[in-house]
Amino acid sequence: MAIKTKLSRRNFMKAVAAMGAATFLSTYKSEIVSALKEAGDYWHINWLNGAGCTGCTISFAQAADPDIVEVLTSITVGDSKLPIALPDYMETIHPASGTLAEELKERWAHGEPGKRILIVEGAVQEPGWCEIAGKDFREHLKEAAEIADYIIAFGACACFGGVPSAKGNPTGARGVKDFLKEEGINKTVINLPLCPGHPDHLILTLAAIMLGIIPELDQYGRPKAFFGRSMHDELCVYRPYYDRGIFATKPGEEGCRYKIGCKGPVVHTDCALRKWNNHVSYCVEVGAPCLGCAEPGFPDKFSPFYDEIPGLPKILGISPTTLGELLLVGSGVGIGVHLGKRVLSKGEHEEEEEE
Repeated sequence: MAIKTKLSRRNFMKAVAAMGAATFLSTYKSEIVSALKEAGDYWHINWLNGAGCTGCTISFAQAADPDIVEVLTSITVGDSKLPIALPDYMETIHPASGTLAEELKERWAHGEPGKRILIVEGAVQEPGWCEIAGKDFREHLKEAAEIADYIIAFGACACFGGVPSAKGNPTGARGVKDFLKEEGINKTVINLPLCPGHPDHLILTLAAIMLGIIPELDQYGRPKAFFGRSMHDELCVYRPYYDRGIFATKPGEEGCRYKIGCKGPVVHTDCALRKWNNHVSYCVEVGAPCLGCAEPGFPDKFSPFYDEIPGLPKILGISPTTLGELLLVGSGVGIGVHLGKRVLSKGEHEEEEEE
């Protein structure tokens, strides 16, 4: 069934990727509302929390204009007066508590008819480190995952282990997908990393699922619409500084943040388009380096945070920063590291043809 809006179902996620989440939501909010009303199915959501700081819940609760959270929780189904998507159970901010909350969790699993979405925040630890209502979190997760029609891991911890899995932790923390695979539950997990996860990513993923659109995922289970582009090569507003060899050496200075530890060259995320705090700014724009929280292996893989990326490819044995500076001095305007790579590659190709 095609969505009766200006936006076709086939192009939904493509448009999200091209426009950025914030612009897409602003442009198509009314169309999403209309399409969800037409969908007319119950959607039951169970939000579980494992090892984490609850920052992803806070991030989601602070979703700003346009507030699709309101859209998803206020559109009623037929004459039921019930919302099309309201968490049956949400551990942190659910009004219920104690046995009543656990009863609502059971109702999500075995009660009302309709599709079931499982959202997981936080990492999964070895037995005994996290218990809820007298039962290990692992058991709660396994039972819910076996029933769920769709599973979403929200935030770096749920996706890849995040901070709880950092070196020195004794809990064996891991991501949801890895845990479920170990338990023989081979279901698709949609990973929405970042630390914390961004509400736009979750809101749009929920809307897409409810409209029958399954996002195309990359090798790490992340929607390509959000995590399919290099922040450094395609999106960062400070990229021209990098190409000209102008680097900040401390926060607040003009220039690319590479020398103060920006991991942008090896990170795929749309932070530069989406931004935070009602789409005002993001880490790199306020002077900080990108810490790589969109990628597997965060935080250990990118520590120390304020050191240059180790092992970034060199050109003729010269580091990118040094080459950029030499190009800037030599030409007056700079050619850029990546342009230098292309020129070098072209020269090698010509030499091979002459031989």
